[in-house]
Amino acid sequence: MTNEDRIQVTAVIALLVALLGALWALQRGFDPQGVVLAAGLAYGAALAFTGPLQAPLGESVVTSVKYVAVAAVFSVWVLGAGAYAGWQLLRERRTSTSKGVFA
Repeated sequence: MTNEDRIQVTAVIALLVALLGALWALQRGFDPQGVVLAAGLAYGAALAFTGPLQAPLGESVVTSVKYVAVAAVFSVWVLGAGAYAGWQLLRERRTSTSKGVFA
């Protein structure tokens, strides 16, 4: 396993554990600050427990941030594409006249 592989595995494990921590906190009814705190603690614990992989901590964190940024950009793109498609559909319905099924 190369050093880059170790860094990527550590980053993915830490992000998945942070997501599970956030979902756990949401399920328990925590406020937004509590959810972020639980996710952060889970992320830190995951980084600590992946120590046997011997991945550099700084590079693992940077890789995690890159993955989160890519996921956020993709989510915004999907949201924008969905909003645009919905707007086009509504605009088409407003301008078209109903001619019936067989027209």
